[in-house]
Amino acid sequence: MNPRLPWHARLDLRLALVVVVVLTLLCAVLLSWQGRQAQRRFDAYEQWQNFKLARYIADRQPQAMVDGQGRIRPGALADTAMYITMIHPALEAYLLDAQGRIVQHSLPAPGPALRRVDLDRVHSLIMASPPKALPVYGDDPRRPGQLNLVSVAALPSEGNPQGYLYVVLRGAAAGSLQAEAAGQASLGPAWGLTLGALALAGLCIVGVQMSITRRLRRLVNQMQAFRQADGAQFLPAEAGQDEIALVASAAERLQQRVQEQFRRLEDSERLRRELVSNITHDLHTPLANVQGYIETLLLRGEGLSAQTREQYLRIVLQHCVRLGRRVAELFELARLESGQAQAQFEPFCMADLLNDVVQSHQLVASQAGVNLCIAADIEAPAREALVLADIRLIERVLQNLVDNALRHTAAGGRVELAVQLAGARLIVRVRDNGQGIAGEDLPHIFERYWSTREGRDARPLPAQSAGLGLAIVQRILALHGSHAEVQSSLGQGSEFSFALPCPR
Repeated sequence: MNPRLPWHARLDLRLALVVVVVLTLLCAVLLSWQGRQAQRRFDAYEQWQNFKLARYIADRQPQAMVDGQGRIRPGALADTAMYITMIHPALEAYLLDAQGRIVQHSLPAPGPALRRVDLDRVHSLIMASPPKALPVYGDDPRRPGQLNLVSVAALPSEGNPQGYLYVVLRGAAAGSLQAEAAGQASLGPAWGLTLGALALAGLCIVGVQMSITRRLRRLVNQMQAFRQADGAQFLPAEAGQDEIALVASAAERLQQRVQEQFRRLEDSERLRRELVSNITHDLHTPLANVQGYIETLLLRGEGLSAQTREQYLRIVLQHCVRLGRRVAELFELARLESGQAQAQFEPFCMADLLNDVVQSHQLVASQAGVNLCIAADIEAPAREALVLADIRLIERVLQNLVDNALRHTAAGGRVELAVQLAGARLIVRVRDNGQGIAGEDLPHIFERYWSTREGRDARPLPAQSAGLGLAIVQRILALHGSHAEVQSSLGQGSEFSFALPCPR
């Protein structure tokens, strides 16, 4: 099955959301900037048109607003208030002294809220010609802290400024309706063009990213299918993972799998070389012995006594039997490792099988001086318990474990077999009080052709293993979903155990 990502984890939808948000913000910023620029252009044009309005009003008065001594004439602005209103109802006029203080105004009660105007801010508007940098905003006396378009004229003249006529071009009567209408009119085409361009760009970006993410999802599906075909588990999408995170995670797992496969190949090649070397050694030694005794019989056959010839022939037979057992073990291990071996499961009594194994090895144990027996403290339920397994393969496991115990137990020692119920499983134990195994050797004892230093010097038996017995044990148990465990201390003996399921 292909991975189904939740909508909030899909990369294309998340990218589309990001694109929509970014384009919306960009559109808002762009339109806001365009609006401010349009407003400034409109303000600059309006101020340029009315740049000399204050001078025009001052020059058209029947009496000078400021006399020759620099005194502002009382009621000067009241005489011309109606005239100013006729020019434009939004105009507001103020007479300022030389320091910018408001002396007279054309406003109705309660009058301006500001008492003094910052003349430095509008100094460029007092010149004879308009400045290049328009618009220039001055203080709005009716709204402290806010700026407005103004026109300023020095009184009585620019060369002798004793006061100022300060005209606000957009008074409270008009507000900002004119500017807003002009700004909206100028922004109408800009809105349409901007939104159209951003919508087209958004569609293109979303289309491209959907094409890219579609390929990413296809790649994720292919990697998931590869993992499932290879027997690996389905890779679930973690919280917040998108397609890129899934691809990165799958690639990391694939890299680990490839590295693991390379390690297995290297280990397999190393084991193959070791196997060839060990097989060569194990087959060469009995063959050389057989060849040596046969050549001796051929060369000195008439000179040997009948008893000596019989002894040589018995030795040759013993080596041939051992050689046959080793070849059989090699074939058995190869069959187990190739996966061709199939376990035929059936219920049987494990205690009965232990008795059979003990009886079949009793002669060998007696010759070695070892007491081979079944533990006397086995509880009745364990003696009667059945297990579900392949009786032939489990018998082979017990034979190998008993052979291994007898081979490493000195004369006068003891090898004991026991069973114990543990829930729905039966634990089988083979323990001895022999030479034991060193702790550093325990991880290796189930490797083929591996034996401890003590094991290499152990007493040989007629059916001595070629170093494959425990490896065969582990692979047979793997067919049953189990494995062998070992507990041992050097000089204290060893205990091998494994568990098999009981039928329901």
